[in-house]
Amino acid sequence: MKFRWASCLMLLLSLCGFGSACAAEGDKAAQTQSDPAREVLVMLHLPAPHFHPGTAYGGSYTERPGQGARRHVAAQLAQDYGLVLVSDWAMPDLAVDCYVMRVAGSGDVGETVQRMSKDPRARWVQPMHVYRALARADSLQPLQPSVKLWHLDELHKVATGRGVSVAILDSGVDARHPDLADRIAAAQNFVDEQPIAGESHGTAVAGIIGARADDGARIVGIAPQAKLIALRACWEASPAETLCSSFTLAKALQFAIRNDANVINLSLAGPEDELLGRLIDVAVARGATIVAAVDPALPGGGFPASHAGVLAVADAQATHAAQSASVLVAPGADVPTTAPGAKWKFVSGSSFAAAHVAGMVALVRQVSPATTMRESGAWVRVPVGEAAAGSVDACATLQRAAPALRCSSTKGRAAQASW
Repeated sequence: MKFRWASCLMLLLSLCGFGSACAAEGDKAAQTQSDPAREVLVMLHLPAPHFHPGTAYGGSYTERPGQGARRHVAAQLAQDYGLVLVSDWAMPDLAVDCYVMRVAGSGDVGETVQRMSKDPRARWVQPMHVYRALARADSLQPLQPSVKLWHLDELHKVATGRGVSVAILDSGVDARHPDLADRIAAAQNFVDEQPIAGESHGTAVAGIIGARADDGARIVGIAPQAKLIALRACWEASPAETLCSSFTLAKALQFAIRNDANVINLSLAGPEDELLGRLIDVAVARGATIVAAVDPALPGGGFPASHAGVLAVADAQATHAAQSASVLVAPGADVPTTAPGAKWKFVSGSSFAAAHVAGMVALVRQVSPATTMRESGAWVRVPVGEAAAGSVDACATLQRAAPALRCSSTKGRAAQASW
């Protein structure tokens, strides 16, 4: 399952500091009830006097008088272009404030973006993109031997992800699920101001990455002791459709960066997005490993999988996987995982293949913290002629970081590549 995003330009009268939800009356339902196709994102760049590129922003960026100045500019822009202010968020790691604006009436969104992009008051302007989860609607089938394929029992003898933080940017994770109890180190809702409720896609991804292993649970996660950071940046538009927007994802990425997430999982795909691309660049520069799902229907596998420095992952049934040596192939068909309401289900799609790889990165980074695994050559693959040929050989890959690991299936493949 993967996502497409909506790229929006929204503008709001009141500016919120980083880490706080905006107080506008319409913000609670802005993402779920608004029409992203009518929204644009406006970035304002008014750095504090002490700001230096490449460093984290100090707290004064969101303090007066800068806050009042940015609010004034945002309000004036909205008035000048006939837009409605919807929401905003500080992006201190990009030295901008992101405002969401809605194009009123029958105004042309593309023309509005072009005109505003020439306005010197705006750092840049872009449309709001929407991203959808694209899981295959498979019925439940007999359990596939994914645990045996990746030899998790052998991997967990040397690494469980302990001490490694994994940010999951997705729909709501059911933190009360018995396989996820006490597994969520932090949770934030960037979609609305409601308490986080368990949703299908996010709960499934979280279970694959980090379901607990010590309670006789139905499944075990790839990294059962990693610190899971559940960031709700997407929402269920219907039982079969999960959506995210540029704005909600950007807020979640900013949070993940500020909280030093070691691994960031993006089981979604959609159009190229400047705001998200810049935030990904910051995260990569600060040592995070970004994992994203490949959409075979989109050019280059879709964004952010196509973005430089991002690990692109597909399941074996994704046709794109065979077209690029840089795409990692991982289990993504009939995968048993957690579902909201203390239930379990089988899922299929590149979203869940990406979750497997995110968990694997956590295992490697526990053993070798400085190893980001961002280069596809760091991954050992099953050779042609064997079952699951071309897919990630998890045991051999981890064995290169932990030579003491013994895997009956690797046949010496750990020595075939180097970091």
